[in-house]
Amino acid sequence: MSTSAGVQPLQGPPAAGLFQGRRIVVVSDADAVPSAPMQAHLGPREAGQEDTLTVIALPLAFDGTPPTMGTIAASNSVTPPPSVLAVDDEGAHAYVVETLGQRGPDAHLLTDLDAGSTVRAYDIRDAAKPQLLYAYPAGHMPQAVSLHPHGGLLAVACGDVFAILGPEPHPSLRLIPVGPGGFGDAAVLVPHSEDGEPMVPSYVEWHPNGELFAACFPWRDEVRLYAGHRVPELWIEPVGPPIRTGRFPFTGRFTPDGRHFLTTDVLWSSKAEAVADAPGEGRLSVLRIDPATGTGEKIGEAGVGRNPGGLAVSRDGRLVVTSNLRMSHLAWGDPRLDRQSSLSLLTFDPVSGRLETVGEELFEGLRPEGVAFDADGKFVVVTVFDHLDLVHRRGELRFFEVIREGGLPRLRPTYYSIEVMRGPHTVVVV
Repeated sequence: MSTSAGVQPLQGPPAAGLFQGRRIVVVSDADAVPSAPMQAHLGPREAGQEDTLTVIALPLAFDGTPPTMGTIAASNSVTPPPSVLAVDDEGAHAYVVETLGQRGPDAHLLTDLDAGSTVRAYDIRDAAKPQLLYAYPAGHMPQAVSLHPHGGLLAVACGDVFAILGPEPHPSLRLIPVGPGGFGDAAVLVPHSEDGEPMVPSYVEWHPNGELFAACFPWRDEVRLYAGHRVPELWIEPVGPPIRTGRFPFTGRFTPDGRHFLTTDVLWSSKAEAVADAPGEGRLSVLRIDPATGTGEKIGEAGVGRNPGGLAVSRDGRLVVTSNLRMSHLAWGDPRLDRQSSLSLLTFDPVSGRLETVGEELFEGLRPEGVAFDADGKFVVVTVFDHLDLVHRRGELRFFEVIREGGLPRLRPTYYSIEVMRGPHTVVVV
């Protein structure tokens, strides 16, 4: 599969240096429109538009030179957090979970789609020619996937978080082995609260030590920790009590040293609130984690932009960025639709856990969710799902430079972008 791609030339001061790493990997939900998760409508059918995995070779120079990149069909959905993609540290393999099934000829709404239940592995060693390797059942409507720090084992969070396909969410947490020969038999746990009620996870991520993973439960305003055991067989064990967060922790991120876990608290109390009465700003919660005991507690928080979607932490653990939808996720006919989105930049003290908001950078584009630092922490890339342009319907990657002014970091747009398939929403940089 191939798709046209363009590189926007520099229109301002050139960025200093290169966007470092091995790969940028992106998934696009081309069936949807920015308002699909809230309004349930799918987008127009257009020739050549299909769900896509895009691979871009790094490092990347900001001089307008076309990057080495390739694409392949990869069924995915924008309805979960921007966490449906995992990539190994070598930039050799990518894993994509399918939350909703592929669009049929008569599908016009999200509710017309079947539940997704698949994880697929791709060989991305040749960035120009990614290849599908194999697929495996991954549970009902997988929401998030995380690769073990040493590879070889996927953690997957499953369930219908927003009751898109009915009142029964069918939640589960899964561990799925993966190797050169394909996927192995999964370990499955249905998470239950202390009163026996099943809980629906929206996000999962391995702790850097590879012994625990965290899961976000947004409707319960909490994070829980689980141990992944391999002896005598693969199994999942709940550890420690629930850790309270702010309201609706949709996604999260461990700091590189594993001492803290950050959550994006969207502050929704219902699906309708995301559209009708969205809060003035989002919040990040800081949870201090003790991996030895599997316990944690909330020790702080900080404000970010309205409706935060994605979250990234620099590799030195000292910078944090969120992508904020603001009101860009509303339907095109809604008078409250905002054509501007934003990034919030924060500083983090890995020792004390103190998180401080530096500022918010506005930019044009709808539903920016995926966000990531480059390997050096000097640049940020963010996905732009679509634009208010009926003719030019394309997705985009936007790049920002981290600069210092008066001793404080801030984000400066590079005026450089890469077009990708319409609907990008999850990005990983390795």
